[in-house]
Amino acid sequence: MSTDPVERPLEQTFETEKLTRFIQDCQSLEELRQTALFLVQQLAQQKAASAWMASRASESENAKLEMLAKLIRRSSDDEVAPSS
Repeated sequence: MSTDPVERPLEQTFETEKLTRFIQDCQSLEELRQTALFLVQQLAQQKAASAWMASRASESENAKLEMLAKLIRRSSDDEVAPSS
């Protein structure tokens, strides 16, 4: 069992290794610059996607809690209301 809560899939591990080797072996400053700019854009996109997913998950959880609260209130109201 891994202790890493966000373990990367094998495909991502290979991609990371590929980029690491490229950077270590690269002799061209321009290639490194272009790669760095690409990675900065990818990171920004990933952060935006993560923030969006967290926001959606929070909204979903809030909606579930609101529905649960309504059910509890309804159940309480039914117990207090006089029967006919």
